[in-house]
Amino acid sequence: MSYYLLSRLRPLRASAILFTNIVSAFSGFHWQHPPHHLSLQRQLVHHQDVPCYVSMQFPSIHTRALSCAATGRDRIVANDFASQNVQIIPAVRSSLRDDLIRPHIDTISTTKTSECSQDITTVVLLLAVSGGSDSVALFHAVTALLRKTNDDSTQHTSISLNLDNDGTDGSKEVKCELHVAHFNHEQRGDNSDGDEAFVQRLCAERDIPFHKYFWSDEEFSSSKDERNDENAVSGNSFTQDIARKWRRRKLRDLLSDLVLQTNNNTMCDSNRWGAILTAHHGDDSDETILLKLLRGSHLSNLRGMEARSEKFDLATDSSSSSSTCVGYFAKPMLQLRKNDITKFLESNALEWREDESNATNKYKRNKVRKELIPLMRELAGGEQALQKRFNNIDQQSRAISKDLKERATSYLASMPSQSEFWLPGDEVDILCEEAFYIWASKVTDRKLQLSYDQINRIKFQVENYPGKLQWTIDVGDFWRVQRNGNVLTLVHETESISDSLPWYIVETKHVLFDVNDQLESDTELIIKLPPKMESSSLSMKRVKDVGNIRFLPQWRKGRSPIKIKELLRGQKIPLHLRDETSVLCISDGSEDQIVAVYIQQSDEDTNGKWIIHSDFEPTRGNSVTRITLGKHD
Repeated sequence: MSYYLLSRLRPLRASAILFTNIVSAFSGFHWQHPPHHLSLQRQLVHHQDVPCYVSMQFPSIHTRALSCAATGRDRIVANDFASQNVQIIPAVRSSLRDDLIRPHIDTISTTKTSECSQDITTVVLLLAVSGGSDSVALFHAVTALLRKTNDDSTQHTSISLNLDNDGTDGSKEVKCELHVAHFNHEQRGDNSDGDEAFVQRLCAERDIPFHKYFWSDEEFSSSKDERNDENAVSGNSFTQDIARKWRRRKLRDLLSDLVLQTNNNTMCDSNRWGAILTAHHGDDSDETILLKLLRGSHLSNLRGMEARSEKFDLATDSSSSSSTCVGYFAKPMLQLRKNDITKFLESNALEWREDESNATNKYKRNKVRKELIPLMRELAGGEQALQKRFNNIDQQSRAISKDLKERATSYLASMPSQSEFWLPGDEVDILCEEAFYIWASKVTDRKLQLSYDQINRIKFQVENYPGKLQWTIDVGDFWRVQRNGNVLTLVHETESISDSLPWYIVETKHVLFDVNDQLESDTELIIKLPPKMESSSLSMKRVKDVGNIRFLPQWRKGRSPIKIKELLRGQKIPLHLRDETSVLCISDGSEDQIVAVYIQQSDEDTNGKWIIHSDFEPTRGNSVTRITLGKHD
């Protein structure tokens, strides 16, 4: 196989090591090129009888130990890295410790007993390695921090967590297991296979378990329910977005297998957890800000990448919300720039693979990287000036997001129902926008992520048509926002169209009642709202939605209310239509009260009529509410 060998070999020492590697490769190192296995979903390559459990020690920069006790050919180890480029290693070390390990340990320390400490916690680190420069640099940085430790004939890993006051490493450690995953997208012929063989060789030299996936092995889904799943893959045509979802789903599944698999028994060991490490760096984060800007993201989301994602539960059958069998996505190179990574690899004569598709402008991210950012760098006055601008945007966006999220969460907690969004009035301010965004994401299990344009459409409808209390807006991805009074709900296309309410509120007006006012058939109602209910919400529902609550028709005024279904039976409404009968309701947020009920003998009956609750019957000279109704065909 031909590998990308670097020409700029500045340090003499690195050149000598590279020469040794070349001679070794041509003098008996035989490649075992894996064939395509169309039915195989994952190949796990063990270089011993069991996966190796290596000891990861994070020593200080001046006392780095041997990187690993690998069995392959000559290789660069920690003490061989060019001194001017070793900032890569401590940067990765610091991020793993401060962004991943410590926060997790602090979290479980508050929920578990003291016996669940870092002394017995084991973290599974799953590196996603494509063979490109970024992931190869992460691979070498992590393996340079590894040291196999034998303890009672068992190999394990330790990560030093604490720093003493003098800056030296503390003694407390966390055990670690290291695995590598590679994805062969099979889009570049022999080059794709070459990437796979290259990464497999790196792992073989260090006895690191290697897991590989093939694009052609995947059984793609086209189900409607999975189209809105951020990790679901639909359709078998290759796109960057579909491939990203495929990789994320496979990585999560693999991490779950590795964390839960203990002594060949699937179980949830509360002391085992994991993280998927990807090689995103600071330049990637800047590109993300620009891509969000081009997509029209909200200011509160106009920030770069996170060093660690929110945790996700690996024990899918666990009903405990406090499960410690969790995983994260982590990006330990975000504090590094692309130039730092390239210099690190070149100075140490480390090989990597080039994906020729990165040189084209076919994808938007490539175009941003190759054309937009260089222009912005020139206009901003240089690299440092541009990075400062990006850092400022990132910090301000995070500050706005934190403030809005805290207040929006408090607002949502005060709502009477978490399945409905209650409008505070006829104005939608920035707090209401953020609260609605969070609510929509939560009630759809993150399947719906509204854009700022979509939220603006809803805001425009609310503010410009305050009298229209019932409408529907399509927000894409088979989702519709429905207004019913002062309440917004989300409806998915999979819900039957027959579930649509036949009646809806077009407009409400407060007027002075005149007994000579004429109503336009059954499309208008005049009711009197008691003073204490004037700010309550009017909405259309069905009897089955409100239950068999009590109702007092005008002819029973002064007597006890009767149950609504008793009224319908007395009006000779067929049994199968009673639950579907339309009712106009008013709610104070805690319970519904029926204002009026529509009496219709059958679906074909054109002589239906509204019966008003006696408590809402209008009287001469009083202010009343005139309601204009619409009816679906």
